[in-house]
Amino acid sequence: MEKYSEYSQEILQQLSNKYTNCTFNFKLVELNVNISVFFVLTNSSVLEESNLWQKISEEVALKYQPKLDSIYEKWNLYIIYVTHDKTSKELKNKIENDKFSSRKIVEDNFYQEFGESECAELIIKHITNSDLKEIVDTTTEVNISKYIPLNTDLWKLLDTEDKVIGDKEAQECIVKELNKK
Repeated sequence: MEKYSEYSQEILQQLSNKYTNCTFNFKLVELNVNISVFFVLTNSSVLEESNLWQKISEEVALKYQPKLDSIYEKWNLYIIYVTHDKTSKELKNKIENDKFSSRKIVEDNFYQEFGESECAELIIKHITNSDLKEIVDTTTEVNISKYIPLNTDLWKLLDTEDKVIGDKEAQECIVKELNKK
């Protein structure tokens, strides 16, 4: 664990020196396997400029990933790009669908100050989902109401025990009834 902190501090310093228009952070999450999470804070235009996000990803892959002990730790390497502005859908898809070396996430429109608690929240939101049990436990009331259709005649055609999916005759019967109305 301590060695990963040492490795990450080295690369954070190198990245900060090289890419001065970005702020970098790192967290190691210890679950059944160690999860390494790099954070890159900047604007989307900076990430897009000459594919900076890709260069950062490559540096993490070359300088940090080889130092991880197991294949599981290498598989659980994340880079979360946090932008202060709205990131275009095209750029977001390009980054998040890139399969090289790490899993990449874009969190855009992030206006708050970035600190320890924000790191933890983003890790829970995008990686561990460890808040789900708490959410389920605190949910005491489930509101189930009977569906009231807008068109009761149409609903009567569909409200049947018989399945109509794949049943051409049942579907034709429904269409005929609809055409009568």
